[in-house]
Amino acid sequence: MNWRATMSALMCIGLTCCGAEKMLPPHESLLPGDYVAAVGASSGEKATIEKVVVAGELGFDQALRITNLKRMKNFYDLQVTVRSPQAVKKGDLLLARFYARGHAPKNESNEADCRVFFQKQSPNWEKSLSTRFSVADAWQRFDYPFKVTRNYGSEETALCFGTGFNEQWIEIGGVELLRFGKGVKPYQLPTTPITYKGSAPDAPWRAQAAARIDQHRKGALVVRVMGAGGEPVPGADVQIEMKKHTFQFSSIISVPTIAEDTADARKYKEKVLELFNASGNENALKWPPWESAWGDRFTQEKTIAAFKWLKDNGLHARGHVMVWPSWKHLPKSVQKLKDNPERVPSIVREHIIDIATKMKPYVDEWDVINETRTNHDLMDLFGQEIMVEWFKTARECLPDTPLFINDYAILNGKGPGSRNHEAYKKTIRFLLDKGAPVTGIGFQSHIGTHLQNPQKVVEILEDFAEFELAMRITEFDINIPQEEAQGHYTRDFMTAVFSHPGVVGFQMWGFWEGRHWKPAGAMYRKNWDEKPNGAAYRDLVFREWWTQEKGKTDTKGAFTTRGFLGDYEVTVSAGEHRQVVPVSLARNSGPVTVTLK
Repeated sequence: MNWRATMSALMCIGLTCCGAEKMLPPHESLLPGDYVAAVGASSGEKATIEKVVVAGELGFDQALRITNLKRMKNFYDLQVTVRSPQAVKKGDLLLARFYARGHAPKNESNEADCRVFFQKQSPNWEKSLSTRFSVADAWQRFDYPFKVTRNYGSEETALCFGTGFNEQWIEIGGVELLRFGKGVKPYQLPTTPITYKGSAPDAPWRAQAAARIDQHRKGALVVRVMGAGGEPVPGADVQIEMKKHTFQFSSIISVPTIAEDTADARKYKEKVLELFNASGNENALKWPPWESAWGDRFTQEKTIAAFKWLKDNGLHARGHVMVWPSWKHLPKSVQKLKDNPERVPSIVREHIIDIATKMKPYVDEWDVINETRTNHDLMDLFGQEIMVEWFKTARECLPDTPLFINDYAILNGKGPGSRNHEAYKKTIRFLLDKGAPVTGIGFQSHIGTHLQNPQKVVEILEDFAEFELAMRITEFDINIPQEEAQGHYTRDFMTAVFSHPGVVGFQMWGFWEGRHWKPAGAMYRKNWDEKPNGAAYRDLVFREWWTQEKGKTDTKGAFTTRGFLGDYEVTVSAGEHRQVVPVSLARNSGPVTVTLK
């Protein structure tokens, strides 16, 4: 049986607002007037698809009933699809609206699972919308606004429902796909809130994370105030003001923007210095732009100047990436050798030496290799050991620099035992066993509508902690239009990773909509208005995890508090005396003595 029932129909234009509480902005429909009628009924050993009559006042009288008779491995193993006869353009604002209900007897909640997605109907099956939802046996309306990520012609895209999960039945009806004009914004449309396990205010993981944060991210700060003769000074005023976290809160930068002198570029640089104590590059140190293969927006001179600017302003700088080992990510000068690749290993070695040497004064740590699970052309040709050689070459040039491996779909994946998780661990173990000087593990963390339980995030990190290497979130963003959910999950994800003692830093993959590969993931809109995720970030980093204390010394001349690890300015006043001293608080810092003069 072919579970992927695919049908097409003519466009229907109108102002249909099925079940809406208020009129939607003017729009056009991109699907048949009756989605259900466009899907053929079918049955087999694993599933049935049938049409059922719906009674009530929901605005439709027929629904699809999809029944899983057996558990399936992938959501797309049972899928209904209706193509859109209309072309769509990158940036078009669409709304997927539908009703659903269901039941899954073997799920703990008895809720049925489904994934709704809008995709190109050919490789690489790119999805502008892909979100999983769960539903009980009462009808519920779902609204998912999204923007199209590419231009596609008529019949090239489709709205699909994937129900390949556990044994269950699910009914879907009232399906619409609506397109709005350019003046309408996603946050102006109705949106079904995205929830996730662990989102409850009293979820147990929160208290556990708070305890770990207090244990691992804070230390005792003892200030002893002494007089000029060495005697304790009781009753002295002590003010402690944090200046910088030890933990690295970061975003990558756009090197071309750093090089510009526009109003937006100046605001961009101002925000980098205001929000972050670390940074890195998005594209500039990838091999093709390093060779100026992407035009004069990326030159070595601009890249070095941007990293010097980071260094001059005291930011820890990451370099990304020395080797992305598939042909498509190599420069054309190397791609030309695909049929005669004998020289490629030596060329890669020369590149590592070149970029490591030129950037040594400015880059504090490197991603040596990236995404080896899905980018392995060079390993296929020259064996897995070539990765070891890349790390060793980097170490020859950079004796003390942290060297990372980096990959995706781990922290938002299925965890220990799953294919991606175990493949990443296998690669890390291979490198270490072969003597590769790997010092850190990168987790990209590009997140869509599947919002991982924060407790699961901690459990995955703990599984990788067995390597006793530094761990870092290297490429974080949440690409969803539901801004409140985006803000809530930013707070919870950051809290989870900050609570794990093995994590040394958290890096966003951009922060401004005007320079973001997934604009919906930005913390600031194009006009620099702050979004809920930006507010969540600032509230955590500069309020909840920020230490500002004041008090008086006791009878022994000591003032004691607990503070987040980092750099401080301590001001002590007693009578006419006032002393200001810089202090660095580490896990095992001893008392700070301030002698009044």
